[in-house]
Amino acid sequence: MTGKQSKTKQRNSCQSVELFAGGGGMALGMREAGFKHSALVEWWAPAAKVLRHNAVLKPDLWKPDNVIEADVRLSLNQLGERGTVQLVAGGPPCQPFSLGGTHAGDTDDRNQFPAALDVVRRLRPELVVFENVPGLLRPGFEPYVDYVKAQLRHPDITAKSDDELWNEHHARINKTKALPIYRVYQEGIDAANLGVPQSRKRVFIIGIRADVSGADTWHELDMSHSRDALLHDQYVTGTYWARHNLPPQDAPARLANAVKRLEAIGPPGDQPWQTLRDVLTTIPEPGQGSDVHLWPNHHFIPGARTYAKHNGSPLDMPSKTIKAGVHGVAGGEAMLRELDGTVRYLTVREAAMVQGFPQDYEFPGPRSRVMGVIGNAVATHVAATLGRALRQHTAV
Repeated sequence: MTGKQSKTKQRNSCQSVELFAGGGGMALGMREAGFKHSALVEWWAPAAKVLRHNAVLKPDLWKPDNVIEADVRLSLNQLGERGTVQLVAGGPPCQPFSLGGTHAGDTDDRNQFPAALDVVRRLRPELVVFENVPGLLRPGFEPYVDYVKAQLRHPDITAKSDDELWNEHHARINKTKALPIYRVYQEGIDAANLGVPQSRKRVFIIGIRADVSGADTWHELDMSHSRDALLHDQYVTGTYWARHNLPPQDAPARLANAVKRLEAIGPPGDQPWQTLRDVLTTIPEPGQGSDVHLWPNHHFIPGARTYAKHNGSPLDMPSKTIKAGVHGVAGGEAMLRELDGTVRYLTVREAAMVQGFPQDYEFPGPRSRVMGVIGNAVATHVAATLGRALRQHTAV
C-alpha cells in the first residue's frame, strides 16, 4: 500500500462520539466532513427512534446498535477507551441557558456540561465541539462558561468531591501552572451567513488537544452569505424576483435606507442569504392529509394563525429559527408568510429541509415530537462546515 493510499484509508476512519445527538443534525454534518460515528448518545426516545430508523433505512449512516438510548452520565462505559476517538461533539441541553427557559444555568438539573466534560476526560479525543444557544453568553452565565472552558483546558484537574463548589474548583484550575491539555476557542455562527435558509444563531466551544497539529491556531469560519447581498438582489437589481418568475417588488419602508446604501456602494462580494422560497422551490405543495410521493413527512397542517410576536417567517427571507417548542409544536416560528400576508404551517419535511436534513431522512412519530427533534438539531451544513475545519487538525 502506498503512502497516499494509507493516508486515504486513515482519513476515512476518523472516529466520532456524538453526545445529546438528537435527531442527527450535527451527526449528519460531521459525517459529511469525514467523521464516522462509533456512538450516538440520546436519552429522549423520539429522537433515538429517528436515529435508529434512519440507520436501518441507510446502513451507511451509522449502525442501529451505535445509538445508545441513555443519559450521557450512564453511558460512559459504552463509549470506548482513551485513544479510540478523534472527536467528541454534541449540544448539551440548552434550556438552562435559553432565553425561553428558566435561566437557571448551572443550577438547572438539565445542565449537562459536567457529563459532557466527563466524556472528554475518559476519551481524551483530539477534538471537542460543544454547541449551545447564544443565551450561554449572557453576563450572568459568563463565570460558569469560563469554568466550562477552564475544565476543557485542564480536564485532569477534577473536583475534589461532590461537595466542592464549582467556583472553588474553577479557582483551583486557574491557579495551576500546568500546560493546558486543550486549546479552547469560541465561534459564534448565524446559520444564514453560511447559506442555510434559516436565521439560527448558535455558539460553539471548540477544543483542540495541544499535541495536535495547528492546535495553537483556530481560523474563524468564513461567512459566505449576507443579508446585504440578498437585499441587493431583491430591491436593487430585482434578479431574485426574476429567478422565481415573480414581478419586481418594492422594498418595505423599513428597508429603504439599507437599499439606498446598497444602490450607492454596489453589490456586496458575498452570496445572498438563502430564503424559504429558495429552498422550497424543489418541493411540491403539501397534499391535504397525505404524503406527496417521494417526500416523506410532507402532510398539510391546517389551522395556522398568527398572534403576538408569532406572525410566521416571510417567504422571501431566511426562516426564523426552527424551535423545538416548550409545549409541543412551536407556533409562529414553524409558519411561513406569503407576500400577501397569508400564512400556513411548515410541514415536518419543510422544517427538516430548512435544517438541512436530506430528502430521504425520515421522521417517524407524531408531529409534536418530531418537530421537537428537528427544532433541537444543529443545522447540518453548519456542522459540516465546522467539521471540515476541524479535520484540518486531525492526525488521521
